[in-house]
Amino acid sequence: MELPLSGVRIVDCSAVISGPLATTILADQGADVIKVEPPGAGDVLRAVGSSRGGMSGLFHVANRGKRSLALNLAHESGREILRELASGADVFVQNFRPGVAARMGIGEATLRERRPELIYVSISGFGSTGPYAGQRVYDNVIQTFSGMAAVQREGAEPRPIRQLACDKITALTAAQAISAALFARAQGRGGRHLELSMLDASVAFLWPDAGADHILLGDGVAHQPTIGSRYSLLRLADGWASVTVLTDAEFRGFCRASGRPEVAEDPRFATVAARLGNLPALAKLLTADLAQEIGALTREEALARFSAEDVPCGVVRELDELHTDPQIVTNRTFVEREHPICGRLREPRPPARFGPELLEPASPAPALGQHTDEILRELGAGDRIAALRAESVVA
Repeated sequence: MELPLSGVRIVDCSAVISGPLATTILADQGADVIKVEPPGAGDVLRAVGSSRGGMSGLFHVANRGKRSLALNLAHESGREILRELASGADVFVQNFRPGVAARMGIGEATLRERRPELIYVSISGFGSTGPYAGQRVYDNVIQTFSGMAAVQREGAEPRPIRQLACDKITALTAAQAISAALFARAQGRGGRHLELSMLDASVAFLWPDAGADHILLGDGVAHQPTIGSRYSLLRLADGWASVTVLTDAEFRGFCRASGRPEVAEDPRFATVAARLGNLPALAKLLTADLAQEIGALTREEALARFSAEDVPCGVVRELDELHTDPQIVTNRTFVEREHPICGRLREPRPPARFGPELLEPASPAPALGQHTDEILRELGAGDRIAALRAESVVA
């Protein structure tokens, strides 16, 4: 089928995760994404994480579906090529520190002179102004500033999430914002300058539930623990499970599945209000009184029992067994294919469906400079390729 972003061209000067993953989402949906990288090492993510053949799996998943242009932006000829490339693009994405792009001559005002309808995207760590604006940033830094590490607290100690959560949150936010800007432009409302900080994106993601106790200001608020703070795991004979019982019917079903139906008649737990008023006793019930009964179950037995009672239940799947889970198999979540550089790989398909057909992942992530000559020829600079390469402008 024709992909929804077919015909959209994106010039991506971003690196690491927040920008590249955003444009990969759009590449999966049909956009032509040109990844601009420095000659030599290219995007640092090429060497980060498990790799084979000189390319990491992380780089592939965050950059599939793109064409690579190895361009030296320290050279004025390289910057002029980039300006020329952007003049024929729909979207330009960069995540340099604030002010760097303008000093290089590739800022929003400069590129808009040649392409008034351009959607120019600036992704930063903290924002374009303010006391932290110029700081170098990685995901863990934003986790600490945004409150993400605080809400993962275990006892007195804050804990980071052990993945690039803020980078990925920013990427998802950026991809949505770019799509909204493309929609607005298609309605005749012109190009936009999208500015997005990892800090703002992460706080916005955190706030609806983890920040729920800080939304209502002033007196008269009936404070309760946030939803996530009630999450816990139940130990099983061969692993772990997570069960949520919110309604009275779910709690009764939970007690039946646990072999203790009489517990549901206890006045301390018989209603939602009673359970919320007796959370310590409820926690003891889950972790001690019913632990023996539940702990004797295997993961599949627990899943079957709780599901039969219509109780929300999940069992902990390890990453190396995800692809065999029957729901994952039914959804055809993963696809396996051969990458010309890093060999056999397994990766998730694009999760959104635009009809009955599944979207296939876009083309494999490119080698550094794989499409340099092709892109220069499209710009009408085919007769200059050898000279530009000799001057170390391209590779």
